[in-house]
Amino acid sequence: MLSLLLLGCSDDDETIYPSLRTELADVKTGSDKTVTTLTFDDGRIYHADRQIKSSSADTTLRCLCSYSIDDDNSAESFKVYSITIVPSSYPKPLSYFKGKRNSPVKLLSLWESARYINAYISYKTTDKGKHSFSFCEDKIELNEDGRLTAFVSLFHERPSDDAESYTKRLYVSLPKYYYNDKAEVVVLRVGNYE
Repeated sequence: MLSLLLLGCSDDDETIYPSLRTELADVKTGSDKTVTTLTFDDGRIYHADRQIKSSSADTTLRCLCSYSIDDDNSAESFKVYSITIVPSSYPKPLSYFKGKRNSPVKLLSLWESARYINAYISYKTTDKGKHSFSFCEDKIELNEDGRLTAFVSLFHERPSDDAESYTKRLYVSLPKYYYNDKAEVVVLRVGNYE
């Protein structure tokens, strides 16, 4: 039996698969909905190497990008393999959420980049209906140290008929730059599962 298993394996396929990297980026689209450029959180900018269509024209979307690039980070070696839109919206006022129920999520990871506060979360679902994720501006107040602080909550609206059967994971990004002229500190609150 062992000899049959060994005969089933061969080196005939010499395809070399690239190492893929996955990062969050701002993706710009043109008038024909084609992705034109990708700007990563560390400031690197690359032009899309092939035709990738988006759902929106002439806009910037926050996306999770899978790509490959040579060790020298040359623009010529940059290849995009997939782009997934990440929920990222300007915070809405607290009054917008009156009467809506904020469902919990599980915070898996949280980090800050120059322009965003990013979170990797999980939530329970059975995929009955669409879950929506947005940000609620709870308040802006003066701290004891004299700095204006914006308190923002992640708002997760779960469909009422969607039971909590299994877990899905998702990245979300709060645009910190929205507060450049409004607050010096941004605090993100997440309603976590116990």
